[in-house]
Amino acid sequence: MINRTYKIGRYVAWLTLLPLMVMSVLLEAVFLHDRTANMEQNLQARGELLARQLAASSEYGVFSYNRDFLRTLSLQVLHEPDVMAVRITDRDGHELAAVGEVDVPLMSSEKVQGDAAGNILLFRQPITSTQLALDDLEDKPAVKQIGKVAVALSWKKTRQEQIRIMSVVIIATLIFLLLVLYGVFRASRKLIDPVYRLSGAIQAIGRGELHTRIRQQADIAELGQLSEGINVMAEQLQQERAHLQRRIEEATEQLRQMAFFDTLTGLPNRRLLSDRLDQVLAASQRSERYAAVMFLDLDKFKPLNDKYGHSVGDLLLIDAARRIESCLRAVDTVARFGGDEFVVLLNELHEDRDQSARQAQIVAEKIRATLSQPYSLLYQIQDQPSLVVSHECTVSIGMVLFHGQHANHEQVLARADAAMYQAKESGNAIQFMDETLG
Repeated sequence: MINRTYKIGRYVAWLTLLPLMVMSVLLEAVFLHDRTANMEQNLQARGELLARQLAASSEYGVFSYNRDFLRTLSLQVLHEPDVMAVRITDRDGHELAAVGEVDVPLMSSEKVQGDAAGNILLFRQPITSTQLALDDLEDKPAVKQIGKVAVALSWKKTRQEQIRIMSVVIIATLIFLLLVLYGVFRASRKLIDPVYRLSGAIQAIGRGELHTRIRQQADIAELGQLSEGINVMAEQLQQERAHLQRRIEEATEQLRQMAFFDTLTGLPNRRLLSDRLDQVLAASQRSERYAAVMFLDLDKFKPLNDKYGHSVGDLLLIDAARRIESCLRAVDTVARFGGDEFVVLLNELHEDRDQSARQAQIVAEKIRATLSQPYSLLYQIQDQPSLVVSHECTVSIGMVLFHGQHANHEQVLARADAAMYQAKESGNAIQFMDETLG
């Protein structure tokens, strides 16, 4: 089901008009029902009365077969309001007098068809003759039917009057409701206009326009208090937003460090490495200089972790990161790839492939020699004297040259990683991938 919302003006109008409309409709229904019922009853009673009076007056004419007399009586009845036709017959059904609309069926053997069925009201009354027995005056007089009268009345004027009364009542009710609606509209403006202003101010504040303030004189005390409360709330929100903005900027900087740098060594992580590798690929295509990627994996690192724990292993990783950085230029990048794996990115090598390969080989030998030197790790255990751990750790290096943007960074790293695994089979070695990417 769809939930609909309405403005407060509609609610006020409906809450006022709906009870009035219900009451007006009920009163109209009762009034019209009683009025129309009375009109129908009056027409029914008048028709029955005319039929009885005509039957009583027609006794002599039927008895004597005086057709002129019966026709005169019929014409008198025909002149009555709503009478459409009158017919008088004898006992055997022979017509003695008939006036009015001749196509109106009046006898019991005739059926009303078509539109006439709803527009004609028929009344039939027998014509009786009272006879006294001459031999016994005390006997009750014998009643004998000597004929029949039929009177047809039209519903047309009655229904027209019903429609007229209904129209007058409906129009009067609508005028009354319109006047009430106008009065409600004028009276509710003092409530609705301030509410609209409050609603607009709240919507503006919701859109972030915290400088919005409500300046209005409300005749209703509660609306004035609400306006003051909204102003205070907007001012507090404005102050809180300024404070929150400062904290967001600080947190953004922290997140940037966490998102792009390794928390242990402070080196760039995989995400930043991928970004810089894409930049080097683009720069290599522009400058037509080679670049190289080295994939480093520390040998004999796991035994140190297993013997002394991850805390000592972390100290070695931090020392190894500093040693690798000392072997590189400012334009080069070293990143921690994960665990005891590092990636070195050499940028802006020579335009010649062989010279670039020699440059990269020199840097790789320097890194291998530096990382192969013994480590002295100062390990502080809580509530115990400091412990110096000595350890020797070598490195396996896989290296690949690339030129241009024809290969993406995933392919470059995959080649360097494959070369590293070949170097690891020899141990403390450098494996150069002969094929150049790009």
